[in-house]
Amino acid sequence: MSLISLKKKRSLIRYTTIMGIIFTVIASFFIAQSSFFKPGGGFNELLEKLGIIGPIVFIFLQITQTIYPIIPMGLTNVIGNLVFGTWLGFLCNVTGMLIGSSINFYLGRRFGESVVKAFISDEQYEKYISKIGDSKAFERLIIIGFILPVFPDDIFCMISGMSKLTFKRFFILVLLCRPISLFVFTYAWAEIIRFASTLWG
Repeated sequence: MSLISLKKKRSLIRYTTIMGIIFTVIASFFIAQSSFFKPGGGFNELLEKLGIIGPIVFIFLQITQTIYPIIPMGLTNVIGNLVFGTWLGFLCNVTGMLIGSSINFYLGRRFGESVVKAFISDEQYEKYISKIGDSKAFERLIIIGFILPVFPDDIFCMISGMSKLTFKRFFILVLLCRPISLFVFTYAWAEIIRFASTLWG
């Protein structure tokens, strides 16, 4: 992969992320004020008309968000919570996250540096890639990364694919760790939005 190609990919991802952040801020304000995404709202009615296709469509959205979070800050997770309720929303979120994480692992294993470097700087890449030589230390790092929402866990999934970690071991770690932060983060944001919606009427 040429340097120019890498710069173009990083620029595209950077601009996409900026647009995603702007969309997230606007959408969060809209969700807090509107009843459209709340249980019984217009979006919920639309999904009910779709039947089983509704959750499937939402899970597909979550898969794409896990591979690359165009809409940052877990907004789609919160929408799942608000629309489907706490537990069904959590199930849909986790299902999409598990499939998306598995795809990220495969992307890292299949394409390696060429795909990972498109998402992070050379310095970040070298910092993370230097950890994969020590399997136990790397496992501790990704466990912390999966539990704490401040780490780029989608990138960790890709880098895991570049390590000696087996897919079975990786999947177990994802299954045990990522749902914890997903539930806490999503529930907290959903409650904040619900509270904000009461203030704005």
